Amino acid sequence: MFASIGRALGFFFNPAFFGTVLKAVGLTLVLFIVLLAGVEYGLHLLPTLGNPTINHILEWMAPVLMLIGLFAVGGPVTALFGSLYLDRVADAIEARAYAGDAKAPGAKITTSLGAGIRLAGAVILADVLLLPADTFFPGAGEVLTILVNGFLLGREYFELAALRHVSTKTADALRRRNWASVFAGGLLISVLSAIPFADFFAPLFGAALMVHFYKRVAQEKT
Repeated sequence: MFASIGRALGFFFNPAFFGTVLKAVGLTLVLFIVLLAGVEYGLHLLPTLGNPTINHILEWMAPVLMLIGLFAVGGPVTALFGSLYLDRVADAIEARAYAGDAKAPGAKITTSLGAGIRLAGAVILADVLLLPADTFFPGAGEVLTILVNGFLLGREYFELAALRHVSTKTADALRRRNWASVFAGGLLISVLSAIPFADFFAPLFGAALMVHFYKRVAQEKT
């Protein structure tokens, strides 16, 4: 896994991948701006809440609250964005680093997006269920949330990378055989998704990490 982490980090600093990184980060920022604009518009449509000043305060605070909210839901965002990024990141990495391998047929966009939505829902549900622990046991509750999200993110990112090449049954068998490394990789993705600004890059890093890791375990298998 350490070798895969190093190669995944190299993805961000390799000029050959700069365009892919820029497009993915740009998409993240565009989605954030669209979401912010939607919230601002919704607040603008609110009836006056007793005093017009209250409405103005809400409109001014919306960007800050949304920024805090995005940090709080880093796990679900990473889960959903991972399904959008993984195929294009995998195509770029495999074309350059594994040019001698057979080209992956790739997963259908509906399959990838569906998996991302299901995972985002699972992460949201887990985070909601763990809210009491976060509230009453600060620190310990947050660590538990990161661990749970790490398990979910590692599982999904690895399977998305593997399903580009093999069947669901084979991907599941590979994941089970390498469960400790998959969990360690997912834990790193989870930690990054909980850090302000690093969470913008967590989906890209997770995609690159699991593409390299899948390639390594697939070669070991053969």
